[in-house]
Amino acid sequence: MSVLYEDSCNFVEANGIRFHYALDGDASRPVLALVNMASANLTTWEPVMDGLLQHFRILRFDIRGTGKSGWGSDDAFSFSHYADDLAAIMDVLGIPKAFVLGVAYGARTAAQFALRHEDRLIALGLFDVALTPPVEQSGQRELGAEARRLLKEAGEPEVAMRKSWRFYEDREAALKAHTAHTREPDTSEMLGDLKVPVLVACGRQDMNLDEARRIAAAVPDSEFHLMEMTGHGSPFFRPELFAQIVSDFGAAHLDRRITG
Repeated sequence: MSVLYEDSCNFVEANGIRFHYALDGDASRPVLALVNMASANLTTWEPVMDGLLQHFRILRFDIRGTGKSGWGSDDAFSFSHYADDLAAIMDVLGIPKAFVLGVAYGARTAAQFALRHEDRLIALGLFDVALTPPVEQSGQRELGAEARRLLKEAGEPEVAMRKSWRFYEDREAALKAHTAHTREPDTSEMLGDLKVPVLVACGRQDMNLDEARRIAAAVPDSEFHLMEMTGHGSPFFRPELFAQIVSDFGAAHLDRRITG
Protein backbone atom coordinates (compact mmCIF):
# COMPACT_ATOMS: atom_id res chain seq x y z
CA MET A 1 0.00 0.00 0.00
CA SER A 2 2.15 2.83 -1.31
CA VAL A 3 -0.32 5.67 -1.79
CA LEU A 4 -3.10 7.10 0.36
CA TYR A 5 -5.05 8.34 -2.68
CA GLU A 6 -6.20 11.52 -0.96
CA ASP A 7 -5.01 13.98 -3.63
CA SER A 8 -7.62 12.74 -6.10
CA CYS A 9 -10.62 13.32 -3.81
CA ASN A 10 -13.19 15.85 -4.98
CA PHE A 11 -16.83 16.84 -4.55
CA VAL A 12 -19.74 16.66 -6.97
CA GLU A 13 -23.40 17.73 -6.78
CA ALA A 14 -25.73 14.87 -7.72
CA ASN A 15 -29.35 14.10 -6.77
CA GLY A 16 -29.36 17.31 -4.76
CA ILE A 17 -26.52 16.06 -2.50
CA ARG A 18 -22.86 17.09 -2.28
CA PHE A 19 -20.89 13.85 -2.64
CA HIS A 20 -17.28 13.18 -1.80
CA TYR A 21 -15.71 11.08 -4.56
CA ALA A 22 -12.42 10.03 -6.11
CA LEU A 23 -11.71 8.99 -9.69
CA ASP A 24 -8.28 7.43 -10.21
CA GLY A 25 -6.44 5.67 -12.99
CA ASP A 26 -6.04 5.46 -16.73
CA ALA A 27 -9.09 6.90 -18.52
CA SER A 28 -8.74 4.30 -21.29
CA ARG A 29 -9.49 1.44 -18.89
CA PRO A 30 -12.96 0.22 -17.85
CA VAL A 31 -14.44 2.01 -14.85
CA LEU A 32 -14.75 0.00 -11.65
CA ALA A 33 -17.19 1.69 -9.25
CA LEU A 34 -16.58 0.57 -5.67
CA VAL A 35 -19.34 0.77 -3.05
CA ASN A 36 -18.13 1.02 0.55
CA MET A 37 -18.73 -1.39 3.38
CA ALA A 38 -20.80 -0.25 6.38
CA SER A 39 -19.25 2.43 8.59
CA ALA A 40 -16.54 3.05 5.99
CA ASN A 41 -15.59 5.88 3.67
CA LEU A 42 -13.89 5.86 0.28
CA THR A 43 -10.38 5.63 1.77
CA THR A 44 -11.18 2.13 3.02
CA TRP A 45 -10.16 0.76 -0.40
CA GLU A 46 -6.49 1.69 0.08
CA PRO A 47 -5.31 -1.93 0.59
CA VAL A 48 -6.56 -2.99 -2.85
CA MET A 49 -6.02 0.15 -4.92
CA ASP A 50 -2.55 -0.66 -6.24
CA GLY A 51 -3.67 -4.05 -7.54
CA LEU A 52 -6.90 -2.79 -9.08
CA LEU A 53 -5.43 0.28 -10.75
CA GLN A 54 -3.35 -1.95 -13.00
CA HIS A 55 -6.56 -2.97 -14.75
CA PHE A 56 -9.28 -0.38 -14.04
CA ARG A 57 -10.10 3.28 -13.70
CA ILE A 58 -11.59 3.41 -10.21
CA LEU A 59 -14.54 5.47 -8.98
CA ARG A 60 -15.08 5.64 -5.21
CA PHE A 61 -17.60 7.70 -3.26
CA ASP A 62 -18.96 8.20 0.26
CA ILE A 63 -22.63 7.19 0.35
CA ARG A 64 -24.97 9.89 1.62
CA GLY A 65 -24.48 10.61 5.32
CA THR A 66 -21.05 8.97 5.53
CA GLY A 67 -17.48 10.17 5.20
CA LYS A 68 -17.50 13.71 3.81
CA SER A 69 -20.72 13.43 1.79
CA GLY A 70 -23.91 15.30 2.58
CA TRP A 71 -27.36 13.75 3.04
CA GLY A 72 -31.04 14.48 2.61
CA SER A 73 -34.26 13.33 4.23
CA ASP A 74 -34.43 10.29 6.49
CA ASP A 75 -36.51 8.29 3.99
CA ALA A 76 -33.68 8.59 1.45
CA PHE A 77 -31.38 6.37 3.50
CA SER A 78 -32.07 3.30 1.38
CA PHE A 79 -30.13 1.06 -0.98
CA SER A 80 -32.27 2.19 -3.90
CA HIS A 81 -31.35 5.81 -3.20
CA TYR A 82 -27.68 4.94 -2.78
CA ALA A 83 -27.83 3.17 -6.17
CA ASP A 84 -29.53 6.16 -7.80
CA ASP A 85 -26.89 8.41 -6.23
CA LEU A 86 -24.14 6.39 -7.92
CA ALA A 87 -25.93 6.64 -11.27
CA ALA A 88 -26.26 10.41 -10.82
CA ILE A 89 -22.57 10.74 -9.93
CA MET A 90 -21.69 8.78 -13.06
CA ASP A 91 -23.89 11.13 -15.09
CA VAL A 92 -22.11 14.22 -13.79
CA LEU A 93 -18.68 12.67 -14.37
CA GLY A 94 -19.57 11.51 -17.88
CA ILE A 95 -19.24 7.80 -17.12
CA PRO A 96 -21.75 5.88 -19.27
CA LYS A 97 -21.12 2.40 -17.84
CA ALA A 98 -19.18 0.73 -15.05
CA PHE A 99 -18.35 -2.54 -13.41
CA VAL A 100 -20.13 -1.91 -10.08
CA LEU A 101 -18.78 -3.82 -7.10
CA GLY A 102 -19.84 -3.68 -3.46
CA VAL A 103 -18.52 -5.40 -0.36
CA ALA A 104 -20.85 -6.51 2.47
CA TYR A 105 -23.27 -3.61 3.06
CA GLY A 106 -22.07 -2.08 -0.18
CA ALA A 107 -23.03 -5.23 -2.08
CA ARG A 108 -26.68 -4.46 -1.30
CA THR A 109 -26.33 -1.10 -3.04
CA ALA A 110 -24.53 -2.74 -5.96
CA ALA A 111 -27.41 -5.22 -6.30
CA GLN A 112 -29.94 -2.39 -6.33
CA PHE A 113 -27.88 -0.59 -8.96
CA ALA A 114 -28.04 -3.70 -11.13
CA LEU A 115 -31.82 -3.90 -10.77
CA ARG A 116 -32.44 -0.19 -11.34
CA HIS A 117 -29.70 0.71 -13.83
CA GLU A 118 -28.69 -2.44 -15.69
CA ASP A 119 -28.13 -0.38 -18.83
CA ARG A 120 -25.28 1.35 -16.96
CA LEU A 121 -23.57 -1.94 -16.03
CA ILE A 122 -20.78 -3.83 -17.73
CA ALA A 123 -20.59 -6.29 -14.79
CA LEU A 124 -21.68 -6.71 -11.17
CA GLY A 125 -19.52 -7.71 -8.19
CA LEU A 126 -20.94 -8.89 -4.85
CA PHE A 127 -18.40 -9.68 -2.11
CA ASP A 128 -19.28 -10.89 1.42
CA VAL A 129 -22.90 -10.52 0.41
CA ALA A 130 -26.27 -11.19 2.03
CA LEU A 131 -29.41 -9.57 0.64
CA THR A 132 -32.03 -10.69 3.14
CA PRO A 133 -33.34 -8.27 5.80
CA PRO A 134 -31.20 -8.28 8.98
CA VAL A 135 -28.96 -11.33 9.00
CA GLU A 136 -27.17 -12.81 11.98
CA GLN A 137 -23.74 -11.18 12.32
CA SER A 138 -22.88 -11.78 15.97
CA GLY A 139 -20.21 -14.36 15.19
CA GLN A 140 -18.26 -12.30 12.68
CA ARG A 141 -15.66 -11.14 15.22
CA GLU A 142 -14.76 -14.69 16.25
CA LEU A 143 -14.64 -15.91 12.67
CA GLY A 144 -12.46 -12.96 11.71
CA ALA A 145 -10.05 -13.80 14.52
CA GLU A 146 -9.86 -17.36 13.22
CA ALA A 147 -9.09 -16.12 9.70
CA ARG A 148 -6.31 -13.86 11.01
CA ARG A 149 -4.84 -16.74 13.00
CA LEU A 150 -4.78 -18.90 9.88
CA LEU A 151 -3.19 -16.10 7.87
CA LYS A 152 -0.50 -15.63 10.50
CA GLU A 153 0.24 -19.35 10.54
CA ALA A 154 0.51 -19.28 6.75
CA GLY A 155 2.98 -16.39 6.90
CA GLU A 156 0.62 -13.96 5.19
CA PRO A 157 1.00 -10.24 6.05
CA GLU A 158 -1.64 -8.62 8.25
CA VAL A 159 -3.47 -5.53 7.04
CA ALA A 160 -2.99 -2.67 9.49
CA MET A 161 -6.38 -1.05 10.04
CA ARG A 162 -6.59 2.77 9.89
CA LYS A 163 -9.01 4.86 11.93
CA SER A 164 -9.33 7.19 8.94
CA TRP A 165 -11.17 4.48 6.99
CA ARG A 166 -14.15 4.96 9.32
CA PHE A 167 -14.07 8.76 9.46
CA TYR A 168 -17.42 10.57 9.21
CA GLU A 169 -18.42 14.19 9.72
CA ASP A 170 -21.80 13.63 11.38
CA ARG A 171 -22.41 10.72 13.74
CA GLU A 172 -26.22 10.83 13.55
CA ALA A 173 -26.22 10.88 9.74
CA ALA A 174 -23.68 8.04 9.61
CA LEU A 175 -25.88 5.92 11.88
CA LYS A 176 -28.95 6.60 9.75
CA ALA A 177 -27.02 5.68 6.61
CA HIS A 178 -26.72 2.13 7.90
CA THR A 179 -30.38 1.35 8.60
CA ALA A 180 -31.47 0.50 5.05
CA HIS A 181 -31.01 -3.24 5.61
CA THR A 182 -33.76 -3.20 8.25
CA ARG A 183 -36.36 -2.02 5.71
CA GLU A 184 -35.59 -3.27 2.23
CA PRO A 185 -36.56 -6.81 1.10
CA ASP A 186 -34.40 -9.60 -0.23
CA THR A 187 -33.71 -8.96 -3.93
CA SER A 188 -31.56 -12.01 -4.71
CA GLU A 189 -34.17 -13.82 -6.84
CA MET A 190 -34.62 -10.70 -8.98
CA LEU A 191 -30.94 -10.81 -9.96
CA GLY A 192 -31.55 -13.97 -11.96
CA ASP A 193 -32.75 -11.92 -14.94
CA LEU A 194 -29.55 -9.90 -15.28
CA LYS A 195 -27.86 -9.96 -18.68
CA VAL A 196 -24.40 -8.98 -17.40
CA PRO A 197 -21.63 -11.13 -15.87
CA VAL A 198 -21.90 -11.37 -12.08
CA LEU A 199 -19.01 -12.04 -9.69
CA VAL A 200 -19.88 -13.37 -6.23
CA ALA A 201 -17.17 -14.04 -3.63
CA CYS A 202 -17.07 -14.67 0.10
CA GLY A 203 -14.60 -15.72 2.77
CA ARG A 204 -14.57 -19.14 4.36
CA GLN A 205 -14.74 -17.43 7.79
CA ASP A 206 -17.73 -15.20 6.97
CA MET A 207 -21.22 -15.71 8.39
CA ASN A 208 -22.60 -14.60 5.00
CA LEU A 209 -21.03 -17.55 3.17
CA ASP A 210 -24.24 -19.61 2.87
CA GLU A 211 -26.17 -16.57 1.63
CA ALA A 212 -23.44 -15.69 -0.87
CA ARG A 213 -23.56 -19.22 -2.26
CA ARG A 214 -27.36 -19.08 -2.46
CA ILE A 215 -27.22 -15.79 -4.35
CA ALA A 216 -24.64 -17.09 -6.80
CA ALA A 217 -26.81 -20.15 -7.44
CA ALA A 218 -29.81 -17.91 -8.16
CA VAL A 219 -27.95 -15.95 -10.87
CA PRO A 220 -27.36 -18.02 -14.03
CA ASP A 221 -24.48 -15.93 -15.41
CA SER A 222 -22.47 -15.81 -12.19
CA GLU A 223 -19.03 -16.87 -11.05
CA PHE A 224 -18.43 -17.80 -7.39
CA HIS A 225 -15.14 -17.64 -5.51
CA LEU A 226 -14.50 -18.99 -2.03
CA MET A 227 -11.76 -17.02 -0.29
CA GLU A 228 -9.81 -19.15 2.18
CA MET A 229 -8.47 -17.62 5.42
CA THR A 230 -10.84 -14.68 4.93
CA GLY A 231 -13.44 -13.14 7.21
CA HIS A 232 -16.14 -10.51 6.69
CA GLY A 233 -14.62 -7.50 5.00
CA SER A 234 -12.44 -9.49 2.62
CA PRO A 235 -10.23 -6.59 1.40
CA PHE A 236 -8.93 -6.28 4.98
CA PHE A 237 -7.92 -9.94 5.15
CA ARG A 238 -6.47 -10.79 1.75
CA PRO A 239 -6.23 -7.62 -0.36
CA GLU A 240 -3.98 -9.19 -2.99
CA LEU A 241 -6.37 -12.10 -3.48
CA PHE A 242 -9.33 -9.71 -3.62
CA ALA A 243 -7.65 -7.60 -6.32
CA GLN A 244 -6.62 -10.74 -8.26
CA ILE A 245 -10.14 -12.18 -8.28
CA VAL A 246 -11.61 -8.87 -9.49
CA SER A 247 -8.88 -8.33 -12.10
CA ASP A 248 -9.10 -11.87 -13.47
CA PHE A 249 -12.88 -11.58 -13.71
CA GLY A 250 -12.52 -8.29 -15.57
CA ALA A 251 -9.99 -9.74 -17.99
CA ALA A 252 -12.25 -12.70 -18.71
CA HIS A 253 -15.55 -10.88 -19.11
CA LEU A 254 -15.27 -7.14 -19.72
CA ASP A 255 -13.31 -6.48 -22.92
CA ARG A 256 -16.17 -7.36 -25.26
CA ARG A 257 -18.83 -5.67 -23.13
CA ILE A 258 -17.39 -2.15 -22.98
CA THR A 259 -19.36 0.10 -25.31
CA GLY A 260 -19.79 3.86 -25.47
